[in-house]
Amino acid sequence: MFDLDFDVAIVGGGFSGTMVAVHLLRSTQLSVAILDRVVRPGRGLAYGTPYRFHLLNVPAAQMSAFPDQPDHFLRWVRTHYNASVQGRSFVARSVYGEYIASLLEATKAAYGDDRLLWVQDEALSLYSRPEVQAIQRKYGQDLSARAVVLATGNFPPADPKIPGLKHRATRYFPFAWSSDALEGLQPDGSLLLIGSGLTAIDMIMALKSKGFRGTIHVISRRGLLPHRHKQTEAWPLFWNENSPRKARELLHLIREQAAVAAEAGVDWRSVVDCLRPVAQRIWQSLPREEQRRFLRHARSYWEAHRHRVAPEIADLLADMTKEGQVVVCRGRIHLYVEDDDNVTIVYREPEGAARTLCVDRVINCTGSETDCRRIDDSLITSLFAQGLARPDPLFLGLDADEYGALLDFEGNASHGLFAIGPTRKGRLWEATAVPEIRLQAAELATHLAKRLGSSSTASCLYDAAV
Repeated sequence: MFDLDFDVAIVGGGFSGTMVAVHLLRSTQLSVAILDRVVRPGRGLAYGTPYRFHLLNVPAAQMSAFPDQPDHFLRWVRTHYNASVQGRSFVARSVYGEYIASLLEATKAAYGDDRLLWVQDEALSLYSRPEVQAIQRKYGQDLSARAVVLATGNFPPADPKIPGLKHRATRYFPFAWSSDALEGLQPDGSLLLIGSGLTAIDMIMALKSKGFRGTIHVISRRGLLPHRHKQTEAWPLFWNENSPRKARELLHLIREQAAVAAEAGVDWRSVVDCLRPVAQRIWQSLPREEQRRFLRHARSYWEAHRHRVAPEIADLLADMTKEGQVVVCRGRIHLYVEDDDNVTIVYREPEGAARTLCVDRVINCTGSETDCRRIDDSLITSLFAQGLARPDPLFLGLDADEYGALLDFEGNASHGLFAIGPTRKGRLWEATAVPEIRLQAAELATHLAKRLGSSSTASCLYDAAV
């Protein structure tokens, strides 16, 4: 018998975990515990940022937490933040974090404060027993539940394979979101960001917020930066079940549609955006080898067009680039040499020319690690060690069924272990943004209610908490 018993325990209190809890509290009598390292709900890495130039990458009108109430966030932000916010506005991410936290607080007050416990702690491992899952915590006693939801978000990136680079190099920072990545940098210094996606843009904007005046070098194989958002108009959906099942032909179809749109005076963004509601179906329609081919050859191009930045951020970036403060490089790094004064980087451009950079520090801004076999996380390791979970075939996360139930090493769907968010990317592909995750949260809560019953059978010993 365990000291703490709940119907559902959620590991991770960012957007994904918070919204699963909100739906469960609103639609069931199940008891819920959320386990997270931080004290404030709803923030996670994305929405806990303190920097004023960190804006949402999606307009306010599309950021409702509820799939069936599309204007919910817009109404909230006008009431609690700024009455002049428009549907096309890009709001500060910290404000969105306040929004998510307010939803949890309001739900607790309206639907039962005694059914939710926020546990500030870290999940070290998980042990599965018949009808109960036991979570070992770093600081507190074990927490048990009938079902556990992994809402762990994105994991830190893997170190790039660069000759001379060691993980503990003093001028190399393996994770852009670590607390010390930007600390101690001289205002007129220099640094190199490895990767040119949204994380790199976030670091540039964080430096801008801190008043950094030095040079920011950005390097990636193709030197692709995310495109800016523009207002779009509706474009008819051109994909259907008879569309190509090969990555090359599918991309050719998209380019054809973009050309037709251009002739009609319609921006290519409208073509890309019309695919968003069916993106998961498109991904699942591709044979496994075609999915791999897309990842090898087209992924970076798709993400630069699909995951765009606010116009204000694009303008700031353009100004910083024009002034020479941001320098974008294309190529592969071939050598990392660090001494007491700086880091020397040698990279080779696609055309073959070798270039050298000298910077004060290097920050890894590559995408999050998705191959769970290589993730340094004791909770994931414990699942693998017991055969309770397995990587998805593309190594984009954990293998799960259509409801988010984890598949064990033999391919059987778990009755008590579930995942939400980026860890389901292998099956869904589009699984990292609010419009997709809010649907996952609502659907998973509905499935858990059917699986567990809508009434609580847990003991909920709150007095023993934390």
